[in-house]
Amino acid sequence: MKFTAKDLINVGIFTVLYMIVLVVVGQLSALLPITQVLAPLYLPIVAGIPFMLFLTRVKHFGMVTLMGLLVGLIILATGQSYFVPIFAVVLAPLADYIMSRGQYKRFGFLVPGYAVFSLIMAGTVAPLYFMRQAFIEKISARHDAAWVQQLVDWTPGWMFAVTIVMIIVGAIAGAYVGRAMLRKHFERAGIA
Repeated sequence: MKFTAKDLINVGIFTVLYMIVLVVVGQLSALLPITQVLAPLYLPIVAGIPFMLFLTRVKHFGMVTLMGLLVGLIILATGQSYFVPIFAVVLAPLADYIMSRGQYKRFGFLVPGYAVFSLIMAGTVAPLYFMRQAFIEKISARHDAAWVQQLVDWTPGWMFAVTIVMIIVGAIAGAYVGRAMLRKHFERAGIA
């Protein structure tokens, strides 16, 4: 993996864009417990736009991995759980590998690669299922008891599997939305 200055600039710029989308749209999830539960579905859809644009700039293995690691570290730095960087260490290189099999141009490889990359976000909700009491205490400081109770009621343990499915479905939709919105860039890059 040899990175040029341009590669690093692209990774930096698109990591920032991806994070801005996640933060801005992710704030919707704090409004109601149901938006919190559905966030794994709608976040990858919207984040698919900057991510798919980023892929038009990816030329070699390592760029997607680096972006994933940066996303994991930034999310950890914002006070989220250590699950996110752990997921990033495993899933970002796997996503990068999948996309590299199609030379970062074949959409049939970009879609599953983006789905795997998006699974990094499962780390943000993993504490709700695997460190439940500590997570509930943490969110109780920011939300009233009725809000917290609704979230607890809507997230029994089996919902983690549903969350994974929502992320995958959202990422697949996000890849198509991103490609549709950025059709001109994809055509120029030979990906469309």
